[in-house]
Amino acid sequence: MSAYHNAVSDKLVLFLDSASSTYQIYSKDNQLKHRFVHTDASSFPEELSSAIFSSTYLQLVNSKFTLCPLSEDKIDAFFELNHGTGVDFLTAQNDTFKIGFEKPKSLDTLTDKLVNTTMATDIELLFEYASKKNHSNAIYFYEHQGVLTIIAWKEGAFALSNRYPVANVDELFYFVMLVIEQLEIAIQDIHVACIASLEKFEEYQSLFKNYLPTFQRTSVAENKANEDHTEVLSYFFAQCVL
Repeated sequence: MSAYHNAVSDKLVLFLDSASSTYQIYSKDNQLKHRFVHTDASSFPEELSSAIFSSTYLQLVNSKFTLCPLSEDKIDAFFELNHGTGVDFLTAQNDTFKIGFEKPKSLDTLTDKLVNTTMATDIELLFEYASKKNHSNAIYFYEHQGVLTIIAWKEGAFALSNRYPVANVDELFYFVMLVIEQLEIAIQDIHVACIASLEKFEEYQSLFKNYLPTFQRTSVAENKANEDHTEVLSYFFAQCVL
């Protein structure tokens, strides 16, 4: 990719996990202009040190999280019940739930370098994406760095969101099928979709073909047929905010 040339109408989307950071710059018409990948999550591209952006989105991926009802005044007890004490976390909410999520160690360093930043977790973004679909019973999932994230709907209502450590595709298969069993949804009545590279999707498709009549790759991911898995994920979540 050629050198990046900044325009004030450009938009920056930062895909951040505990081990790495992916900086994507989009033009005003939402076309990808440039992409920087850093293995150090707290590092900031020197090429962007003096850049100006019309909007900046920070997306936290794979962080520890807990959901609780909007009726609860505080989420602290819910978060500590799931993750113990001593974990620094932040909170947010939408029209359906409150979310507590672990604060990345690199967050303060990065936000000092970013201006007018809109921050969201992958859970919030995936929820917003999936809630716009017309499937009464549905599961959406993706794997990133050995962590499987699942979000599910039952009878038109949001039912579950969770993460599971997975060492291989057999464990991924187990947890997806376990969620379906726990929700007590008939296989023929559930829509299952993954966010994945084409290579991973084909692997999953072979795994699930005898068990799930409806198994698809998200339409956004389909626009990125040839890229690696992390690139597909970062592109998908960028489209959630652009």
